[in-house]
Amino acid sequence: MQPNTVFCALSRQRNRLAKGFGLVAGLAAPTTARAHGGEGLLAADAFRAWSVTPEISGALLLILVIYIRGALRRRSVAAPASASRHVLFAGGILALFLSLQSPIDPMGERLFLAHQIQHLLLRMVGPMLVVLARPQGLLIAGTPEVLRRWLLAPMLANGAVSGLYNWMTGPLTAFVLFLLSLYVWQIPPIHNAALLDPLIHWAMHLTMLAGGLLFFAMIFGRRDLPTTPPHSLRIALLFAGIVSNILLGAITVFKTTVLYTAYDIEGRLFGIAPLSDETAGGFILWVPGSMMLIIAIMIVVFDWNRTEGKRLDRGHDMAGSGKAGSPAQAAAARKRLALLLGLGVLAMFSLIIGTAVFILSIG
Repeated sequence: MQPNTVFCALSRQRNRLAKGFGLVAGLAAPTTARAHGGEGLLAADAFRAWSVTPEISGALLLILVIYIRGALRRRSVAAPASASRHVLFAGGILALFLSLQSPIDPMGERLFLAHQIQHLLLRMVGPMLVVLARPQGLLIAGTPEVLRRWLLAPMLANGAVSGLYNWMTGPLTAFVLFLLSLYVWQIPPIHNAALLDPLIHWAMHLTMLAGGLLFFAMIFGRRDLPTTPPHSLRIALLFAGIVSNILLGAITVFKTTVLYTAYDIEGRLFGIAPLSDETAGGFILWVPGSMMLIIAIMIVVFDWNRTEGKRLDRGHDMAGSGKAGSPAQAAAARKRLALLLGLGVLAMFSLIIGTAVFILSIG
C-alpha cells in the first residue's frame, strides 16, 4: 500500500473518530434543552405555550371516542355506567392532556416546580381518575368489532398476557414499579438527562403513566376474589407510598445545593432562584403527592365497608359465624369509619405542617 493511501485512510479514520467523540460530547454536555420544547420560551408567553401534538392529543381523543361509543352502545343494559364514572374518566383524560399538552409541558423544561406538577398529573391524578371510572367494559364495547375479534379477544384469552398483567398488578410488583417510577427519575443525573434527550424524556413519562395505572389498578380493584389483595394490605401500601413521598419531598425541600442544573441552561422562568424552584418542587412531592394517597386511602376504606356490606347481604360472615349483621361486624365497620375520619384529620394536619415548612424554608 502506498504511503499516501495509508495517510488518507488514517485521516478518514481520525475524522470519523472526531465526529463520534463530538456526537457523544454533544449529547453529554448540557448545552441545549430540547426534550419538552421549552427552548426560547419567554415568561410573558409561558401560559400561552400550548403544545398540541397529534401523537398525544390524537391518541387521547381516540380513547375518548371509543369510550363514548361504548357508553352509547351499553346505555340500554340493565346497569349502565353511572354519570359519576363518566365524569371520572373524562377528568382522568383531561389530567393527562393537561400534563402533556398544556403550557405545563414546556414550562416543565424551565422549572423544576412545573415539572413536578406535570408528574403529579401524569403519575397520580390521571391514573387514579381513569382507574376509578372502571372503563374496561365500555372501552371494549366501543372498540370496532374487527379489532375486538382479532386483537382484543386473543389477547384477553392469552394466558401469558393475563399472567403478565396479574403479576404486574400484584401488590409487591405494582408498589415497587410505582415507587421506582418516582425515585429513579429524581436521581439528578438521570433527571437532567431526561430534560436534554427526547427519548429519555418519553421513557420517563411512559414509565410514570404505566406505574400509576398498574398501582391504582391494584389499589382500586373491586373484584371480591380470594386472590384480590386485602383492603388492609392496600392501605398499608398507600401509607408506605405516603412515607416515600414525605422522605423524598423533605430531602428536596431541605437540601442546600442545586441538584437539577439542566433547568439553568436557558434560565429558570419568572426569575425564580434555582434553589427556591427546587424547594417548591419538593413541596409538590411532599404535600399534594401525599394528599392524593390519603384520598386513595379514604376511597379504599369506603370500598372496604361496601364490600363487607355486600358479604353481609349474602349472609357470609368473614369470621365464620354465618350471622349477617353481627355486633362484631358492626364494630368493625365503626372502626373503619373512625379510621376514615382520622385520615381526614391527618390529611389536614399534613397539609398545614407541609405548608408551614415550605413557607419557613423559602423565608
